[in-house]
Amino acid sequence: MQKGTILYMGNFELPDKNASAHRVMNNGKIFRKLGYSVVYLGTVHGESFEGVRVSEYDDNIFEEAYPTTTKAWVKHIFDTANIEAVAKRFDDVRMVIAYNTPYATFKAVKKAFGNTDVNVTYDCTEWNNYAEGSLPKRLYKKFDEYQIRNLLQKKCRNIIVISQMMEEKYKGCNLLKIPPLVDIDDSIWHQDREDHPDTFEFCFAGTINNKERLDSVVQAFCEIKNPSLRLRIIGLSKDEYIEAYPEQKELVSKDDRLLFMGYVFHEESVRYVLSCDCYIFIRENTRRNEAGFPTKFAEAYTCGVPIISTDVSDITQYADGRVMIINDTSIESVKTAIQDVVRINNKNDNQLSNTFDYKNYVSETKEWISRMF
Repeated sequence: MQKGTILYMGNFELPDKNASAHRVMNNGKIFRKLGYSVVYLGTVHGESFEGVRVSEYDDNIFEEAYPTTTKAWVKHIFDTANIEAVAKRFDDVRMVIAYNTPYATFKAVKKAFGNTDVNVTYDCTEWNNYAEGSLPKRLYKKFDEYQIRNLLQKKCRNIIVISQMMEEKYKGCNLLKIPPLVDIDDSIWHQDREDHPDTFEFCFAGTINNKERLDSVVQAFCEIKNPSLRLRIIGLSKDEYIEAYPEQKELVSKDDRLLFMGYVFHEESVRYVLSCDCYIFIRENTRRNEAGFPTKFAEAYTCGVPIISTDVSDITQYADGRVMIINDTSIESVKTAIQDVVRINNKNDNQLSNTFDYKNYVSETKEWISRMF
């Protein structure tokens, strides 16, 4: 018997275009396991249309156009017509989950459902004050991040968080801490690993943003002259990398051990991580990185491969024999870690881990919901 419908809304691009999509889809599996129906309202990039539409691939996924103009952004932030239109399609909505929406959007949605039995909750995975674009947009992003970080707990009693730092900040609320999750039964995790017996392959998957220190990884790798090493970089091309780090143009142009893959689909990205000998990602110890939790860490950990990482967020809680934590992002620290992993050489020891499988979080989600209703 269905317990009702949960509506997940936010700027995620379903079904699997980004980490946000992976989070809400896997969280949705928890709610379905508990007997709820789950529907989504996400965004579509590169298209312009009014209102909402049903996606081509799932009748429970609704889409709205991603705003590209200032006028569209203002409407997107304050106008709740689309979320209300989706909710009206169902007569048993019990909960609306706002995923990383602006604080003003959350308040507007909460007001829209204020005279109903619908619980409006928040799924918070980042405190991000960075934005590209016009000065007003950048200033608004900083203001919004301040509101989410300092005012959300005054407006929202039921919050899903992603890290211990957020758990501490929002204590006193009805909290559910969920890291990035996977479905270990999905075929994506059971692809054949590609063998490369004559090389030791490091792997990075992601994009250029203000979180990563990929430049330190590349510099450190290139300074190690071992011809049997490879560094596979998924998510950007060599030209895109050089555009981001022009000072390394000569370095990356001369080293054919660097394998720039550009954009690949998620399934192919996971296959490369499954097949690598060590996953590596280096992030600065900033408030943004401490408050979040890297999805790519959860995916690499699931793949069972050795990992080199800096000490950010809650990663030390998972620092077993396969995870090497370094204290800073310096080239020397990264280089030492790479050399240590190669020396240990745990090739072919990799076993899938179910640590981040969504089924592990069903019981505590059930308790969280029981405190809500």
